[in-house]
Amino acid sequence: MATPFKLKRSAITGKRPGENDLQIGELAINFYDGHLFAQRDTQGVGIGTTATLLTPWVENYGGGSINYNGIVTATTYHGNQVIGNPAGGFKSGAFTINNTDHTKDLINELNFILGKLIPPAPTTFNGLALSIQTNGGTRRLCAGFTPTNNTGGSAPVAGQQYARNTDSTVSTGTINDVGPGDNGTVTGFVNATNVGSITMTTNVDNGTNGALVISDNKDASLSTRDADIDAEFYQVYDVRLLNAASPDGFNKAHINHGSANTQDVFWYEDPSTVGAPVISFSSITEPSSPTLSYSSGIAHLTESSNNTFTYVLTVTNASGDMYTNNTFLTSDGQGNAFQNSGSKSYTDFAGGTNPPVRNYGVGTGVNSTISNVPRNIHATVTSNHFTRYDATTPYGSHNNQRISYSPNINLMGTAATTSQVDEDNILISSLGTGSGNAIRVNAGSLGDTPSPISSTFNSSATPAVYEAIVRGGTLRHDQTNYSTGYFPAGLNLSAGRSGTQYFQVLLTRAAVSQMSIVVTGSYAGCFVCLPENSTWTTGLSNTNGWADMFDAYSGAGNPNNADNGCAFGTVMSGSSGTFTCVFGTESSSNGNNKILVRFKLTSGQSISNIKFQA
Repeated sequence: MATPFKLKRSAITGKRPGENDLQIGELAINFYDGHLFAQRDTQGVGIGTTATLLTPWVENYGGGSINYNGIVTATTYHGNQVIGNPAGGFKSGAFTINNTDHTKDLINELNFILGKLIPPAPTTFNGLALSIQTNGGTRRLCAGFTPTNNTGGSAPVAGQQYARNTDSTVSTGTINDVGPGDNGTVTGFVNATNVGSITMTTNVDNGTNGALVISDNKDASLSTRDADIDAEFYQVYDVRLLNAASPDGFNKAHINHGSANTQDVFWYEDPSTVGAPVISFSSITEPSSPTLSYSSGIAHLTESSNNTFTYVLTVTNASGDMYTNNTFLTSDGQGNAFQNSGSKSYTDFAGGTNPPVRNYGVGTGVNSTISNVPRNIHATVTSNHFTRYDATTPYGSHNNQRISYSPNINLMGTAATTSQVDEDNILISSLGTGSGNAIRVNAGSLGDTPSPISSTFNSSATPAVYEAIVRGGTLRHDQTNYSTGYFPAGLNLSAGRSGTQYFQVLLTRAAVSQMSIVVTGSYAGCFVCLPENSTWTTGLSNTNGWADMFDAYSGAGNPNNADNGCAFGTVMSGSSGTFTCVFGTESSSNGNNKILVRFKLTSGQSISNIKFQA
């Protein structure tokens, strides 16, 4: 038979049926609370059955709302949940909340406000430059060949500068303190090849994968790139490529992190096996019809273009795949005898172009004719005549190369000089009245005190055996054979000139009663004469009018036969110095303004400068 069921009921608040008060299928109702109960079959779990509340909510009087005590669990919730009134009422804050506001709207507003409080994220490396570390410096690409292009983009351009590498591995500089250091994957690329990847987490992810190196992974508050990032919000890290494989030819690299990419960096892996450049020289071609000047009968070259010397300079191994600069042969300056012949470019060589072709001068050297014009100086040059050169390419250098030349070269510049001995231009400074400098005149004859003469000295004629020689700006006792070992070839002065030699000069100045003789060098005697002053010459008749600078002035009257010294103060002794010559009571004005000074030189003696002054 069917089991009869009753609708059990109660009017006591909080009253609910116990486990044994209901059978399965029976209902119980609490009229006071408005709750309905039923027996629930637990399928043998635990005690088997239990009384379950079917209406866990209470409708407020009048309807429109319900109340629920306890926790509501739901997979999803749809609708406008009203926030209601919090215990203690609403507090003032970032924005105003009403008890009728919906929770979803308030959460959205709260998220917006919190977003303003979070510090900005650290800088990514997007667009940052990536520096390349190569072992070959920065060099230029040669023309005349098609270099391998591994980049997948534009080909390298001849003449353009690129970082050069030669060991098939390449590294970059480190990019510091970039983010995010706690998520995403960082990947390094050489051309299109992944050379290493590391996934960033909230842990410290320092390490190396392939060629990619992550280091100094830390809280962003420690960043030196971005200041004032609060702790525990973000992480930053350092990144670089280390010893990535570098194929021959033109390459690029970059690093990626999500949507962030560094700039591409490019280089050329140079496979050239070219050796260092080598400089060599041909023989020298001397001028066939040189322009000459003469001093003491000795031929000298001037700086005229007619006196140009030439030779051929050859360079082997002038380029490989790359070159350094168009001007690859650099001058170290002028030589001792010749002006600076200048640095040379590839275009100064036979068949040379700018940029040069690949392997220019490899196997067979390339030539350039070097022209050399004498310097504007007074000198006898015995060594290092020409410009010295350095050749430099990416593959090495050959430095300090100078063509050798054995002859001595006598030079006489056309520019006036008083810093050396010039037969036609010996300095007179602020002495008496008149103009012009002292000039060489004939010495007359052998002996310290011959009859004074002041006839013109012929610089281009063969000098007498007693005449000292001015060669290359230096006065010297000379017994040299200039017919061999010198350019230009000249006189043979090796015979009959072992005796004393003299150098006599004429000063034309009025109102001179004393003067200083400034001399640099060595000599055996110095004599002074007023040749057309009869009082002077009569008093010095025993010496034909010559007073002696190696002897002190007596202190009174004129130098005379009894005491022919004319040195006041320091007496000449054959060494350098400034020495005062006095004429006593006489003046050059009393002898047609003429003053003769006679220097005596013996073997090995020379003077590099003479001047006369007040």
